[in-house]
Amino acid sequence: MNEQDSAQFSEYFQLNHAIEVNISKGDVLSNTPTDDEFDALIPLPYKLASEMKGVEQNMLRPLRQLGDVIEPLADYLKAQSRKIDLMMHYILQAQDENDERHLTVSFGGGGFVFSSPDSYSKEDYLVCKLFFNDEASAIYCLGRVIEQSDNDTQGDEGDEGNERETLYTVLFHKIRDEDRETVVRASLHQQSKQLLKKTQKRDSENS
Repeated sequence: MNEQDSAQFSEYFQLNHAIEVNISKGDVLSNTPTDDEFDALIPLPYKLASEMKGVEQNMLRPLRQLGDVIEPLADYLKAQSRKIDLMMHYILQAQDENDERHLTVSFGGGGFVFSSPDSYSKEDYLVCKLFFNDEASAIYCLGRVIEQSDNDTQGDEGDEGNERETLYTVLFHKIRDEDRETVVRASLHQQSKQLLKKTQKRDSENS
């Protein structure tokens, strides 16, 4: 990993957490789609998910500033938002391809790390779909491998005799600004949940 790639990847917080990600091999880096071509490649469900999340954030933000005065309306809008989330979750699950599915080791606004027995080249870009089930959202982007190493959590021949896997560090190569915000928001949300669980566990042990 060169210094520039490392700086870009480390620019955002990286959270150790497993989410589902689809990975498929694209073309050589020199044939990376232009911004307009990339936007045209993004399937409609991902654009809808991003737009719905943006509307939700803009709708609820001013209500939070009004406090208890507007609480019944806020509760109603949250319930409607939940219904939309359930519908989007169902739609996005249809985009998840079993034969391309992997789990991340970590993810953040700069990219993600995943483990796979498959071989991916640093000379090619990857077509990536990241699924944030807790957020009822997903993003479609292009990535490129900037580092790879053996998965040290496995034995010499992998778990239970499975093929040995490689850890790949993927930098976001083409990603819309609103989709990067989705990744950052999801990482912060998961971090808050992890911290809450640690606090509850500590309080339980001390009681």
